[in-house]
Amino acid sequence: MIEVLITLFILSFGMLGLAATQTQALRAQRHADAQSQVVQRVEAMLERLRIDRHGALAGAYDQPCSDDPGSAASDQVRAWLTGLVSALPQAQGCIEVTGADDVATATVKVIWRSPRASWSDDDGQRQYRLQTRL
Repeated sequence: MIEVLITLFILSFGMLGLAATQTQALRAQRHADAQSQVVQRVEAMLERLRIDRHGALAGAYDQPCSDDPGSAASDQVRAWLTGLVSALPQAQGCIEVTGADDVATATVKVIWRSPRASWSDDDGQRQYRLQTRL
C-alpha cells in the first residue's frame, strides 16, 4: 500500500512539472508571436515608404510615437497603426524620415508590452527599431 502512495506522489509531482513546462512554453510562444508580428508590420511599412519615396521625403508618413490611429497624418499610416494596436498589447508606432533626396533614411520603431511581462523582472516594454536608406 505504501508503494502505491509513493508512486502516486512521484507521478503527481511529475505531472505538476509537466504542467509548469507547458505553461512556460505557451507564454514563450505568445512572446515569439508578438515579435513576429512586429517584424512583419515594420517591414511592411518600410516597403510602403520605399514605394512612395516622394511622399516619404515630403513628410507624408512622419508619425511621432503614438497608440492613437486617429493621430496619423495619412490613411496608410492610420491603417498601419490600427493593425499594430489591434495585434499587440499597448503598442505604439513611430515613423521618421530624415535626410535629403540622395541620402534619405527611414526609421520605423514599435514599442509594445510583452506578453511575458507578468513573470519577467522588467516592466515588459519591448522595442523594435529598423532603419533603412530610401
